[in-house]
Amino acid sequence: MSKVLDGKVALVTGGSRGIGAATALRLADDGADVAISYSASSDRAERVVEQLESKGVRAAAFRADQGQPEQAAALLRDVVGEFGRLDILVNNAAIVVVAPVDDGAIDVAQLDRQQAVNYTGVVAGIREAIKHMHEGGRIINIGSGAGTRVRLARDDRLHGHQGGARRLHPQRGA
Repeated sequence: MSKVLDGKVALVTGGSRGIGAATALRLADDGADVAISYSASSDRAERVVEQLESKGVRAAAFRADQGQPEQAAALLRDVVGEFGRLDILVNNAAIVVVAPVDDGAIDVAQLDRQQAVNYTGVVAGIREAIKHMHEGGRIINIGSGAGTRVRLARDDRLHGHQGGARRLHPQRGA
């Protein structure tokens, strides 16, 4: 019996754990061959690859730092080199700096790293993916609600622009 993604190749960035691993496993359930990327734990990534292969699909793990645009683009080329094609890119890899935004102790380098992983690397990956995808290719960007909340040291919470406006001007109903 044919599955909906038979013959397709997917890449899930940050696919060695959490939502990324679950996404990779679901793609395999639907018949796709799956590549995952990881940044630190090759053991964890290899365990996911074993689970993927147990579903009867081809699978591989690639180490790449999504915060380095050259590595993010090279990852796509490596996947195409290994699998011969790319049909689905799932941008899942992300990091978040957890600290009050007005905390002067926040290292600006941490914020730069967050921007590099969550935005710049994603753009580099998409630009490279487009070169290899054909008609019907899909790019899926996974986000988090963590980016919609700003925590101030005095523990007020502002939720995005509208939430912040409501908090500051409740009578206006922003």
